[in-house]
Amino acid sequence: MRILHTADWHLGATLEECPREADHRHFLGWLRDALVAEEVDLLIVAGDVFDAPAPSAEAQSLYYRFLHGLAGTPLRQMIVVGGNHDSASRLDAPRDLLAAFGVHVVGGVEEPPGRHLFPVTDGAGQVRAVVAAVPFVNEWRLGFRGREGSDEAQQEALGAPFRAFYRALADQACRRWPGVPLLATGHLAAAGSDRTDAPQEIHLVGTLGGLPATIFDARYAYVALGHIHRAHQVDGTRAWYSGSPIALNVKEGRSPRTVNLVDLAPDGSVEVLRLPIPGTRQVVECAGSFEEVKLRLARMSWDEGLPPLVKVDLEVEAYTVGLEEECRRFVEGLEPAPVLVGIVQTQARRPQAEGAPAPSRLADLEPREVFRMLCGARGEDYDGLRDAFEALLAEEGRA
Repeated sequence: MRILHTADWHLGATLEECPREADHRHFLGWLRDALVAEEVDLLIVAGDVFDAPAPSAEAQSLYYRFLHGLAGTPLRQMIVVGGNHDSASRLDAPRDLLAAFGVHVVGGVEEPPGRHLFPVTDGAGQVRAVVAAVPFVNEWRLGFRGREGSDEAQQEALGAPFRAFYRALADQACRRWPGVPLLATGHLAAAGSDRTDAPQEIHLVGTLGGLPATIFDARYAYVALGHIHRAHQVDGTRAWYSGSPIALNVKEGRSPRTVNLVDLAPDGSVEVLRLPIPGTRQVVECAGSFEEVKLRLARMSWDEGLPPLVKVDLEVEAYTVGLEEECRRFVEGLEPAPVLVGIVQTQARRPQAEGAPAPSRLADLEPREVFRMLCGARGEDYDGLRDAFEALLAEEGRA
């Protein structure tokens, strides 16, 4: 049986208010083609289908159009679990309808726990694997109310109810389908993952570093995880993160995006291949003086279909009014042009001559001084506009 594991789509996400709909559309189109080319039997989406609990109409349209497009592929079943960004009830709402087409959705923790188990059959109707579909689970749902003691003791106490939950599901699956390989999902932060890889702290990650890897019962041949956006295997386990399919920030843009292609043998052994996702565009940071940044932007080239998303960090001696606008005008004149998603001015750290005045920062300037500088940069008559600006200050209570 061949399984494709993906997670953390975050449909509806933006980068500095720049929509990523085109990037997601490209990925979902490629994913459908990959399901056909790789003859995938089971598709697993391990949480964070959407970027927000109330996704936009455009984000939902991408999701349902993808599901509709699965017709005609060799895919037999698809399992979708909720993540901490998803609304469990919203994700679950159409599940009875989707189940009729082989798409099984588990938005939140179910009662009885056996409802998390899904047998996966072959063309002859024989059960070839069983999936324990576990979504994001807040620890309080499992009875955890916090403990005192060292971080190690708290981490073990936190892991205990999760370990029991995964073990109970494995026990039920083995009773109902003896001898059939078991798979599981999860949307969590496992101990050992770099904290900076987690887009949002869950399960006390901020103090404990994540859930212990021992929560995963040894009977699971493969555990498909979501939440951490970097693709990697959890040390010493059969648990894997597939990573996010598109780069959602500059850091993620530094590493390739992948999905996991998993071949499951009848004896429960697995082979895992990281399948690279063709990039739709670069997400990069460009830092330096204004002249250095202009040179790098002018020399920027790309092979992807969409122009790069660029965050610019302008190193300046002192805040310069209008510099961001000048940077935008420069980029708009380029052909082809990247997309600027953010511009900041950072005070350059250079040796300061003895007795020289300290360079100014925007935060250190009074509103009147900023307005005076802006008028000078744009060639406006400051004296003629001063009364109107004073009236605005008075209205805002800042006079």
